[in-house]
Amino acid sequence: MKTYKNVQRGVAFLIGLAVLIIVVSGLFQRRDKLKVYDALAVGVRVDMLEAEPANSMDVLFFGDSESYSAFSPQFLKKEYDYNSFVCGTPGQKICDSYVILKESFKTQKPKVVVLETNCLFRGLAQKKNDDVVLNTLTEHVPLFANHTRWKMVVRKMIPKSHTLRNSKQKGFVVRKSVQPYKGGAYMKKTTKRKKIAKDIRQYLKRMQELCESNGATLLLVSTPSAKNWNYKKHNSVQHWADKNGVDYLDLNLDQEIGIDWKKDTKDGGDHLNYTGAKKVTHAMGEYFKTHYDLNTGE
Repeated sequence: MKTYKNVQRGVAFLIGLAVLIIVVSGLFQRRDKLKVYDALAVGVRVDMLEAEPANSMDVLFFGDSESYSAFSPQFLKKEYDYNSFVCGTPGQKICDSYVILKESFKTQKPKVVVLETNCLFRGLAQKKNDDVVLNTLTEHVPLFANHTRWKMVVRKMIPKSHTLRNSKQKGFVVRKSVQPYKGGAYMKKTTKRKKIAKDIRQYLKRMQELCESNGATLLLVSTPSAKNWNYKKHNSVQHWADKNGVDYLDLNLDQEIGIDWKKDTKDGGDHLNYTGAKKVTHAMGEYFKTHYDLNTGE
């Protein structure tokens, strides 16, 4: 009987604690409630960027795995003396790009924000994995989302492959393996467009406005990917960029880069390997040099 009463008290305590958390969290509810798809990856990237010296970055890169496979901050620094950081995460959706970008402006003043465009064709549906629990807490219990220390607790739960921690590489992932692309030409010209969903366009517009309000320029970039990219996607991004006055660079159409699909991809044309990334980063350095003033000093 005594054990039963203890169990009752324990259950009552937990219920009371849950109610208290929900009530108190309402007091911390942010008016600009943000959707987060992968809370763990977002938290890790924000923490990594916060560890960098304040206001030290000239360029910030965003996007999914195409971004951290193609942009090498270390190479960009060596060849052009530009400081940069890759904020890309696995399967990054644009809602997470926006959240990381918003947090980054608290400690950094980048002149250029680069968004790799593959994420524009990813829906914003919820993940069907362990992150659902954390995302549900984040969405419905604002106190949990706004508390700055919870990330320190969950960080140990994140698989090493998920964090992509590499302070020297500034978010870039070195991949030296080679698996040739064996397909044919993938950029077949057409006037058709692949639709960019309305909610994606809304987030993209918010990123543009956030950049403008913080003195940064938004640049859309499509990195070479024979498996992921095509002319229909190019046309849609170009149309949005032209309509909204945003710069757009499609490296899939730039033959001068010299991508060799027999040597420069790690997985048959999906992602670039290290040699491909150096070519893309060189092209980005040249573009930055001719289009923007990225003097490293204030």
